[in-house]
Amino acid sequence: MSNAPPPALVALYYAYPAVIFLYFTVSTLIAVCRLQHVKESSKTALERPGRRITIGILGFFLSTYITQLFSLGIQSVIIKELPADEHIVINCFSCILVFGIQTFRLIDTDRPVWYPFRGSWILALAFETIIFAAAGASMLSGYRSTLDLVNIILMGMRFVALSALLVWPYLNCFAYRNSPTKDEERQSLLAKDQLNQRSSGTDQPADCNESGYGSTLRDGDSEAEEGEYSWERRDREARETMDKRLKEGGNWFEYAKGFKILFPYVWPVESRSLQLRAVAVFGCLLTSNALHLLIPRQTGIIMDSLNGTNQANGWVAVAIFAVLRLAASESGVDLVQQWLWTPIKYYSHEALSRAAYSHMMRLSADFHDSKSTSDMIMAIYGGRAISNAVENITLHAVPMLVDMAVAIVYLSVTFGPYEGLITVATGTVFLLLASRLVSESKVATRKRIHSMYQEHYIRSSGLQGWQTVSAFNQIGYEDNRHANAVTDRWLREQQFIMNWTVSVAFQTMVLTFGLLGSAFLAVYRIRSGAATPGQFAMLLMYWAQLTSPLQFFARLGKGMSDDFIDAERLLDIMKTKPSVESKPGARPLKFVAGEVVFENVCFSYDKQKGIIKNINFSVPAGETVAFVGATGAGKSTILKLLDRFYDVSEGCIKIDGQDIRDVDLSSLRERIGVVPQSPILFDDTIINNVRYGKIMASDEEVYEACRAACIHDKIEGFTHGYKTRVGERGVKLSGGELQRVAIARAILKKPDIVLLDEATSAVDTDTEQQIQTSFRRLCQGRTTFIVAHRLSTIMNADRIIVLEHGEIVEQGSHDELIIKQGRYADLWSKQVFLRPKDKTSTGGNSCKETLVDSLSDSQTPVDSALGTSLDSNASAVEGNSLQAQGQTVVTHKKEVESAGDESSLADSNSSL
Repeated sequence: MSNAPPPALVALYYAYPAVIFLYFTVSTLIAVCRLQHVKESSKTALERPGRRITIGILGFFLSTYITQLFSLGIQSVIIKELPADEHIVINCFSCILVFGIQTFRLIDTDRPVWYPFRGSWILALAFETIIFAAAGASMLSGYRSTLDLVNIILMGMRFVALSALLVWPYLNCFAYRNSPTKDEERQSLLAKDQLNQRSSGTDQPADCNESGYGSTLRDGDSEAEEGEYSWERRDREARETMDKRLKEGGNWFEYAKGFKILFPYVWPVESRSLQLRAVAVFGCLLTSNALHLLIPRQTGIIMDSLNGTNQANGWVAVAIFAVLRLAASESGVDLVQQWLWTPIKYYSHEALSRAAYSHMMRLSADFHDSKSTSDMIMAIYGGRAISNAVENITLHAVPMLVDMAVAIVYLSVTFGPYEGLITVATGTVFLLLASRLVSESKVATRKRIHSMYQEHYIRSSGLQGWQTVSAFNQIGYEDNRHANAVTDRWLREQQFIMNWTVSVAFQTMVLTFGLLGSAFLAVYRIRSGAATPGQFAMLLMYWAQLTSPLQFFARLGKGMSDDFIDAERLLDIMKTKPSVESKPGARPLKFVAGEVVFENVCFSYDKQKGIIKNINFSVPAGETVAFVGATGAGKSTILKLLDRFYDVSEGCIKIDGQDIRDVDLSSLRERIGVVPQSPILFDDTIINNVRYGKIMASDEEVYEACRAACIHDKIEGFTHGYKTRVGERGVKLSGGELQRVAIARAILKKPDIVLLDEATSAVDTDTEQQIQTSFRRLCQGRTTFIVAHRLSTIMNADRIIVLEHGEIVEQGSHDELIIKQGRYADLWSKQVFLRPKDKTSTGGNSCKETLVDSLSDSQTPVDSALGTSLDSNASAVEGNSLQAQGQTVVTHKKEVESAGDESSLADSNSSL
């Protein structure tokens, strides 16, 4: 154009792409925050415009700007100089960038959110109309050239293209709605969306035919692959929880509000000094932003002072540069910022870790029974993810955004609007390309992590199971498995490294081309006298400073996503409330004597299948009660209910007339001592494990408790005595030693109520006799509850309660239950004397075979079970129990006599 456009038209040239870009960016961010992309995916095909046609029209719209630039280039070649009106060139390049981003988004997204696009097109149509009217008037008032005619034609074509973009969706939907074959003939037999959804692992609703043809997901189908590792399961569950919370909240703002319960641990609400430090950190950030501007500028001043462009003193300029560099280095502002920020950062780490651990320890048994230790430890690490996210946003993202904005404005002022355009275009293309490459690298990254875990799993399982491997002579097999795992891991590693290298190469190419364009423009302006060599040096330094922010933002999305997933695990646990806790204002347990009463107690773990059903019994103070029955009858559950690991579903449990749900939980457990079936010791010394029953106990009190548990001499025989470390979970001790250490720990506590849960299930007979002696000392004068499968351990109990399917079927002393010949007698005969008769047989031969088989094949023969019990009567068996056993033997003798088998009777007599 020969005549310069009026200032108002120049303003429109610059405002046009800027407004479109700003609107599209903001509206897209709002759509993402409001989860519009999820809601859009639930629409049917009839409600979505034809995406391919839209992309084609938008491509035609872009081609008009490319054609206009091409015509300007031809004119420049003809007249042998750059276009006189650079504003039109910048407008064309900017519009190509803005609408090119929209085209890229449409191509990359299957179900886009349309209002950012349509709003942009409406604004573009308004700008194009105004520019067409203003430019047309300017052209008519000036000289008419061929270029003017081309511009008018191209502007008219853009007006038509934008009108088509706005009208086409409605025409497309109208055509589909009036199509007679839109329902059945246009739908696929296979639910492709659901299959794609399943493969991608998303929970978004999919469009599919309701007929159910094809491989669709059924209700209850799990998206998790079989054999997934713990890290995969944790990641999947966290993502599912995050998606669920996002859908419930409806937008990211509501989702972020869910983390407000963690705010007191992230921000030092009770520390004024740490809050002042945080304010000072923001001051340091502003200082850093200023230094990032001043250092490149000072470099230009030094260069200009050396070549005589300005009158500045070179020595002074260099000294100022050194001071600025020192202030911006790790010895200046960065040092002060780290000194100020480190206490805040580690306050967050410490507070979140302590709060998470304390909260988990106060949760109920139902939580700990459903979570693995590794899951809980990984959840605690989620606190680091939260503090990392806060640090990335406040200390990195915001300052870098400020640096980029300042650089774009400053370069545009110094080198003209072309330089600002090149900078914006390079940054935009870099971020789009980097985000796409990072997204595509997720598959390679996942395979790499999977192969690393597979290698670790095979290696650790082989080493831990060395005895099994050696016993079955499978060392070669394990060696091959490990070699294959190592090879697979290295292949995945190489693939990941190559993908990452290619990604970095493409990103570097984009930055290099951007720098090349900026450098060419700067050289041209220096040659024309519009800039100085010092400003060229400043430009190079600015581009070096822009590289780090661009690379940071390229990785920020994935890093923030991972941080949110890790934080989701912690948030889920912190929101979990204990199902068993003290009521507000609960008073301590007033212990009188130790009378325990179960009144109509019912309980279920899953609120569906009843484990305990209407249990009623009363235990006077100081009495010993034993529970027997088949596995799963509810014996151990009764002990858990008494210790309030769980609360009863119906009924109540009372101690000295007080409902245990109404008293303080800590005071209740302070009165109860537990010896579990499988005692768990800490990886510490024996003396510290015993002292855990009473933390303030002296060494002598520990020794007395161990003497009472009949293990003091055994411990003294160890190499390091009481200083011996027991290993993880007490693996260095035998089963009997473990049990007696647990008993010593309970004796040291001096509880008023004792719970013994299968405490002698895995020990030999001699050890059992020693443990029984320890039990008598522990339980003397205390209300005691015993769960046992080995009936010889509970013969002397004051009362024995037999449970079947969560109900009491009979109760009484050992003698009474033997005489009743009920369920207990049946269990006793199976375990101690002989197998019960076949109920379907009534003849003498059947009785004879039963007795003979019992005496020859029983797991507990008469001479080792009953005989041992009789020989040790002086220390373990009371006279009434012997009499009851004799009555049992007589009963069996009578049965044999009635069968007429004298030989079996003789064998029975000899056994006695």
